[in-house]
Amino acid sequence: MTSLHCRRAEGQALVLVALTFILLVACLGLALDGANAFGQRRRVSNANDAASLAATRELVTIKNDGRTGQAINNTIREFLVTDHSIDAASSTWHASYVTRDDPDTIIAPVVDNLIPPSDASGVRVDLSFTFKTFFMSVLGQNTLTVGATSTSTYGPLGTAMGEDLIPLGISDASMSTLLDMGHVRVDLKGTIMSRYGNLAPGQQIPAQIADVVTDANFANISLSNNSGPLPNANGCQNPNVTENLTYWWCNGTPNQLQIGRILPNLASNWGDVNSSVIHRVSTRPTAVVPIYTMVSNRSHGISYQLTYFVAVDMSYSSSDGVLTMTLRTDYVSAGAAIGAGSGVETGAWAVNLKR
Repeated sequence: MTSLHCRRAEGQALVLVALTFILLVACLGLALDGANAFGQRRRVSNANDAASLAATRELVTIKNDGRTGQAINNTIREFLVTDHSIDAASSTWHASYVTRDDPDTIIAPVVDNLIPPSDASGVRVDLSFTFKTFFMSVLGQNTLTVGATSTSTYGPLGTAMGEDLIPLGISDASMSTLLDMGHVRVDLKGTIMSRYGNLAPGQQIPAQIADVVTDANFANISLSNNSGPLPNANGCQNPNVTENLTYWWCNGTPNQLQIGRILPNLASNWGDVNSSVIHRVSTRPTAVVPIYTMVSNRSHGISYQLTYFVAVDMSYSSSDGVLTMTLRTDYVSAGAAIGAGSGVETGAWAVNLKR
């Protein structure tokens, strides 16, 4: 009897050990597949965010050149499949147009052979991705599916920063000329106007210089977050951030410029920055230009208040010191943020992800 009882106890123990082992394997499998699902979810979400941002940047372009939604769908496909390795056979996605004012409401699907609606100012991408499990297949769960929804919109710049910015602002009056004529010539050295020194006060400006911006309507401005004097050293080729005009012309600034900010005017010897302007225009001719209005201050005299931004393509005649700015209407500035600003849409845009 004792021997039979021991054999029964050993058999029961083996069953318990086997069940425990199966339970441990199942728990381990659930943990591993759960961790994989979390990783896949994060990967899909990041890829979808990037696709939505890229699609909205493409939307800015195609609304300007008249192409159809096929360009947007191709961009999304490239970002998902090529850039982020989302297997096309294991995923499904669709894109929709939204507006900046109501990004949660779809106004139309993105269709290959149709142009975007006129009020479309963003793209929403819905993505689902199915992947195989490791251990859960033992329990009959062979695959898991994760999904992501990402929405991006574009709008006028409220804040700008980075390589696009230059430390040359033009007045809102000159901005009106730029919008009307499509270009302006900034007479940095006064060369053009010196040829018309005989103009009497109030005399009508000749048509051939109607596009000229004189020193009364442009200013060298500080992009620094700090007040006080700036170093005079040439910062153009400096690998470290240098808060002066030469560095800003060549490299832009990591500081954020927000609409409404007061911009200090900087006195400058044009010869000190001439080579930096040449370098900038030859290496990166597109720029985001601050537009200002003059503000009278009893204690500090005239100052400049940032009202909005404009994007231009630049060319430069160093001999005359004339900087030609040609208006861009479809430029998306990296690192910029959408802002209400003055309500003027100048063609310089920020693309932001809706959080």
